Amino acid sequence: MRKKRQFIEGAFYHVTSRTNDKIRVFENRLGRKIMLITLQDAKDKFRFRLANFCIMPTHIHLLIEPSEGTNLSMIMQWIKTRSAKRWNFTHGSTDHVWGARYFARAVKNPQEFESVMDYIDQNPVKAGLAKTPEDWQASGAFYRFHNITGLVGVPDTHAKYSVLNFNRHHI
Repeated sequence: MRKKRQFIEGAFYHVTSRTNDKIRVFENRLGRKIMLITLQDAKDKFRFRLANFCIMPTHIHLLIEPSEGTNLSMIMQWIKTRSAKRWNFTHGSTDHVWGARYFARAVKNPQEFESVMDYIDQNPVKAGLAKTPEDWQASGAFYRFHNITGLVGVPDTHAKYSVLNFNRHHI
């Protein structure tokens, strides 16, 4: 039996999810575009803040804060289902796209928030996919560096939100 997830209202979560059998679903531009469109559609459908994200060939990282009345499980189920349907439709497939359940961990303090932000930003660099975080177009670092609004917050908003949330909720 699966352990029930514990959620803290108002918390940011570092969420990761892997593709089925680590298949390189998001290796090419089309795969990453499918995921980017899905994330934007999720932002339009659900109420949450996306402080950071990174789409890697075999997995995704999100730093997400569901708003009051919005459930992280509901958001993630929708993102995984919608992206799988889009990927399968585009590729003429019926296979499973996503592997096991997503992993989510509450971020406990502002220092951990900054550490998770950096970890997510550095993922494509450590994997040899980009020279700098802002070079990886399927990432929050790229969006922040190029002041692309709508999906992630504009520069410096994550620091303001993290301090407010940690002071307010004492995680």
